[in-house]
Parts: sequence; structure tokens; C-alpha cells
Amino acid sequence: MDTTQEIYTDQIKLPANNMSEHIDRDEIFELAQDIKKNGLINPIMIRPLPDGYELVAGQRRYLAHQVAGIIKIKCVIRALSDDEALAIMTSENLARVDVNPVDEAKHILRLYTQQNQDIKAVAKLVGRGTKWVEDRLAIGAMPDYMQEALARKEIKLGVALILSEITDAKTRRMWTLQAVRDGVSIEMARYWLSDFQRQLLPGGSLAPSADGADVLVPPTAIMFCCGIDGKQYDVRLCKTVIIYEGNLHIFNAFVSEFQKSTPEI
Repeated sequence: MDTTQEIYTDQIKLPANNMSEHIDRDEIFELAQDIKKNGLINPIMIRPLPDGYELVAGQRRYLAHQVAGIIKIKCVIRALSDDEALAIMTSENLARVDVNPVDEAKHILRLYTQQNQDIKAVAKLVGRGTKWVEDRLAIGAMPDYMQEALARKEIKLGVALILSEITDAKTRRMWTLQAVRDGVSIEMARYWLSDFQRQLLPGGSLAPSADGADVLVPPTAIMFCCGIDGKQYDVRLCKTVIIYEGNLHIFNAFVSEFQKSTPEI
């Protein structure tokens, strides 16, 4: 049965499996000022441990109390198993709009391990679909440089998931850095993945050799035709520009006039 009472903040420990790895300090400071002025509206949730308490829900409110110098905080105390506590932590953190997919992935991976690698059980615990859980597990398996780019929002989630399917490490890193540098669409990422898969087919640059040994030769540069001068260029030197269909005639007119004025093209 739950009980509510004020507990000294130094008796409460942060969970070892902490999902909120990226905390906005300005947000905590603003929350601290609000709590000093208006008090704590919603108590945090903790669970009893042999040597004190562990925070289950309400990390920002807890940190704000520390910043504000308030030594006691109103708590809901609930006896929970490790699995039950982790499920509540996950549900609370996933409800936040600022949580990044890398933090989600780390937490989902812990749940996945605790639930004996049962994706459906994890999906039920967090109230999400199995595809969402599978995507977070895929993020958890990504190399560090991809996770860092995702956490910094330098690459789109959909693009990262597609590029993660490229099994050759050098090729995957090349296209990921390209996506971070220039920004690419999901369609472009699918094209890169498709080209990589084509290179794995017999006769491709990444196909196994006749003696069974893998010959990992860097793939041939993918060439695109420029819509302005009609020449072929390495796709890594191309930029994606989005044009509304209704404005396509303007673009075509511009290209036509440009070509007339530059006969050397």
C-alpha cells in the first residue's frame, strides 16, 4: 500500500539504471524557482531499500529540490520489485517529449534483457508497439558514432535505422558521415542501402570471391545526373533540394534559361 510523506533528499538515491542521461540544467533551475515559489504540486515516487530509498519517478523534481536547497521532498513510497520499478521508470520517461531515442534504446535494452528477450512483453510494459521496441533495440546495437549523431539530432532516426542495416562497417560509416554532413532524406538512405545490397550479389564489389573468402573492396562511387547541367557527379558531392510540385515549372524555366546563357555546358 502506498504511503505519502516528506523524506530528506539525501536519503534518496538515483537509480543505477537511469534513463535520463541528458538533463537540461536551465530547465532544472527554472523548475527549482517555481517550486520555491509555488511548492511541489505532484510528489515524486520512491521505493524503500535496506539503506534508504531509490527514486522511481520524478527525477527533475528531485534535482530541482537539491538546486533550490530544499532538504525535504514530498514522496509517494511504494514497495516495488526491480522489474516493477524499471517498468514505471520507463513509462514515465518515455512520456517526456525531450527524451532522445538513444536514451530510450538503453532503457528498452535493459527491459528486453529482464524480460528474457521477449519483445511483446517489453512492448506491453511500455505501452508501445513491437516495431517501436524493435527500432530501439536496433539503435542500441548501433556503433557509438551513430548513437552520438542521433543524440545530438545530427541525423534523422529513420535514416539512421536504414543505414544501420549496412553490414560493412566502412561503408556504413561513410554514408553515416555523409548524412550528418549534408542531411539526407529517407529515400536517399534507402538508395544507399539498396546499392550496398546490390554490391553483395554475385559479381558485386562486396561479393565473396570464388575461393569463399570475402573481398571487401570499397564500392564504386554512385553517380547522379545533375538536373541543371546534365553532367554526372559523385552522389557525395550532390545536395538534395525539395521543390513543391506546383513550382516545378519555375525550376524548369530557370534551368532552361541558365543553359541558354552558358553554352559551354
